[in-house]
Amino acid sequence: MAHKPYKSKDLDAIRQKIDELDTRIHDTLKERAELVLKIGEEKRKNNIEIVQPAREAQMIRRLLSKHKGVLPEMAVVRIWRELVGAVSLLQTGLKVAVAEIDGHPENWDLAKDYFGSCLPMQRVPTALSAIGLVREAKVNFAVLPWPEDQEDQPWWDYLASDSETPIQIIVRLPHGDDPNELNPSYRALVVAKAGFEESGDDNSFLMIDCEESVSRARIAAKAEEAGLKPLSISTKHASDADQDHKHLLEVGGYMVQGDKKVKALLKLLGEEENKITCIGGYPVPSTYSKTIIAREDTIPNAPKA
Repeated sequence: MAHKPYKSKDLDAIRQKIDELDTRIHDTLKERAELVLKIGEEKRKNNIEIVQPAREAQMIRRLLSKHKGVLPEMAVVRIWRELVGAVSLLQTGLKVAVAEIDGHPENWDLAKDYFGSCLPMQRVPTALSAIGLVREAKVNFAVLPWPEDQEDQPWWDYLASDSETPIQIIVRLPHGDDPNELNPSYRALVVAKAGFEESGDDNSFLMIDCEESVSRARIAAKAEEAGLKPLSISTKHASDADQDHKHLLEVGGYMVQGDKKVKALLKLLGEEENKITCIGGYPVPSTYSKTIIAREDTIPNAPKA
């Protein structure tokens, strides 16, 4: 027996309001897209980076600070990221290379989540090949796996450069943290020929090149003595006794070459041959609030047939 269509004046009125809202949202999105294109034109005229992660992080933090209601914060950020990818990134012809190497197939999903579904992306087999595409200006961004300890050829060792436009780390993925998973099982970093700018809440990476073997415990202790906040450290596997010993130190705060704390750490480590290179960092991602779920007693009963 076929069910009769359920009719309700109240339901029809709510649906009409939703239709009106959808129209207003669409009109607003079109207006926003036109404004973003104008911003892109001004950036090109004044040689300003098209993509500015620090500015984007500040905008997301502002949106989340004002957000209330049942719509999850994660959904708000996903919608906003899709807007960025569809307009400000797509219209400027930017491209992304994703190092989808063995053991890190999730990098593709992380990249799609951040750059949006419209931006052209390509898979590459190694992190070094992705960096090479950025260096050759064939792509604008490379999504790379989070650094692992004791790698023979860590990709971060290839970022230090005397070039006027060195490749730097600029973003951490995922770009938002689930409150139930504050230490995500997978993370990635985005690199580009773009400057690492301050967002107000950042973490930085320091590449430490030592002539002699220096323990990670000593590096962490000296970093704290220099006023830095060590967060993680990875070490390049030295297969030859004559090789320099290299470490990647992640610290809290915004650090650039010449920072007084970085200079203090270099002095505390001793040895004139030692070298510290700032290779970028990332705005600290926002942590989403838990999703607000309606109580069972507020959910109306389904209409009877």
